[in-house]
Amino acid sequence: MSDATPISMPVRGARRWRADVVPVFLAPTRFVRSRLETPVGRINRFAAALAAPHPGLWGLAGAVALLDALWLRRLGIAVAPQGFTVAAGLVGALLALAFLFGPILSEPKLRAMALASACLIAVTLPIAVLHYLTATWALPLADARLARTEVALGFDWPAYLAFLQAHPRLAWWLALAYHTSGPQVGLTVIVLAATCRLGRLWAYVRMFTVLLVAVVLIAALVPAAGPFVQYGLPTDPDGSIETMGALWHLDALEHLRAGTLHTLALGDIRGLVTFPSFHVCLAALTAWALAQVPVVGPLAILLNAVIMVATLGAGGHYLPDVLAGFALSAVVIGGRSMLRRRVWSRRRARGAAEPAVDGPRCPA
Repeated sequence: MSDATPISMPVRGARRWRADVVPVFLAPTRFVRSRLETPVGRINRFAAALAAPHPGLWGLAGAVALLDALWLRRLGIAVAPQGFTVAAGLVGALLALAFLFGPILSEPKLRAMALASACLIAVTLPIAVLHYLTATWALPLADARLARTEVALGFDWPAYLAFLQAHPRLAWWLALAYHTSGPQVGLTVIVLAATCRLGRLWAYVRMFTVLLVAVVLIAALVPAAGPFVQYGLPTDPDGSIETMGALWHLDALEHLRAGTLHTLALGDIRGLVTFPSFHVCLAALTAWALAQVPVVGPLAILLNAVIMVATLGAGGHYLPDVLAGFALSAVVIGGRSMLRRRVWSRRRARGAAEPAVDGPRCPA
């Protein structure tokens, strides 16, 4: 009996028994624990359940939304509330699901999907509005400089467009790949959560936010209308190629720069960015996020490489836009990796274990 695990027994006369010998029928149930929990404890439990991907992202979303409200009021631009109300309700519903799937039902995969989706919506919408508002600065357009740069790089954009028009089937496939960029965000959230790569999912959301903020700030200082305007090409093409992504921002950009936009509706918001290309940033980030997932990873890398090429024609971007977007994403992704290695080298020096490649994962 010497190798048997000893059984702990309560000491006679002790006021409290040890937790590991309390009979099951005396152990407090989840309902009882919730009734005994203090209000502060409940708040802390709720905040912990909704803290990911990072508390700072929620603060950023709130701060930018407040800035948007003040700026819109100063400019006298009214807001059509319906779309924004629906978006706010969707974020609230996703947060409620995240709380339900967190401390209540303990479904980490579903909780991660809900939290990541809520955070992406909450961050993207106010930054998109901010992007519109910065266009009202009406800074000089940088199209001439971007066109000169791509000519210096040996790229002839009008000739490339003529090539696409001569090969409409190729142009159609490139445009189709280009328009998968948005849906891939949802796919990335689902795949990373379903495969329990939660650390990688939170990193994806954080770097998405960093890239979006960086692109909006750069585009505010380096505004451009795009090569269709710069090269004097028809902005009403003959239909031989799909150009919606290249032209749909021109009307909004004109009204914002002229100060003639009086009402802002969520459904009317368009991407105004030319330099650097956010589609390229997103393609690089999505390829990184899914790279280590079997089967899906190689396909994602291939598809997003095609998106980068398609951005020139279907997105109406200069070559410098594409190069700058790729460089910016490389800096953000590479910087995150370097920072992570530095932090864990310090922790390893103190005896901490090396983290998993994808960070926190679902419990077994």
